[in-house]
Amino acid sequence: MAERRKSDRSKNSSQASKLKSFLKMTGNVFPDLVKVFYSNLEQDGKNLVSYVKGVKLKITREIWSSVGGIKYSGLKVSKGNTVGIQGFNKIQFYRSCVRNPTEPVARFHAGSLTLIPRLLAHIIAWQLTPKGRNHVVLHEEDLILLYCIMNKLKVNWVSTMVEHMLKSTRLSDYRFPFAIFVSKLIDYFEVDTTNERNDTIKAASEIDNSTLMKMGFHKEDDGWIFRRNVVHRAEHEASNHGDGEEENVGIHREDETVQAAEASFHRMHHS
Repeated sequence: MAERRKSDRSKNSSQASKLKSFLKMTGNVFPDLVKVFYSNLEQDGKNLVSYVKGVKLKITREIWSSVGGIKYSGLKVSKGNTVGIQGFNKIQFYRSCVRNPTEPVARFHAGSLTLIPRLLAHIIAWQLTPKGRNHVVLHEEDLILLYCIMNKLKVNWVSTMVEHMLKSTRLSDYRFPFAIFVSKLIDYFEVDTTNERNDTIKAASEIDNSTLMKMGFHKEDDGWIFRRNVVHRAEHEASNHGDGEEENVGIHREDETVQAAEASFHRMHHS
């Protein structure tokens, strides 16, 4: 049993490494050809097929592996599909990720999450299943993916991305996801890109200090703290009331949690 658990951890680590490589893709993007790719995209059995400048691009599982570095394996995650995901309850899970789990849940909002879930939700919304709007609203699929990542469950990212690519042909706010990957497919199938407009794109997976500040976190010498707590703590320090001691302890504990989460995220992201 111990050997099996060790094998599962090894597989999950390998999957995370490959997904990280996909997110860190850099290279030239051909925006006009990417648009053509999605205009002609359709599903042919288990594969995606498109035509760009007369060239047929058939994206099989082998192509996903060789070009994208991701294998077709793991749990197929989508809205309403939690088969194989034990213990998932979207309300309970959401409460376990927010700063104040006692607040009533009117909607699932990324702005209420603690640091690590918030960063992972950011990656899901902007890179793994990118949408054109409503990045702060967590849909059921977002919560399922977040749950799987945080619990180290193996997700079939090929299946998830294929579904998302097909959605982009129907929904205006899902326009042209994975442009770097699609451009690499265009190169792989030797589509003529002579005189085509192209842009050099850096990896979009890096999260810098400005991103964290936009999320509502404040940088201090010893780590990150949610900005609202900075004001709250300053008010207590200025009041000099003895009855504020217990609440200050609670705020300090949240600071420590954020610092520990930041360290965990950097180990995961840069390992």
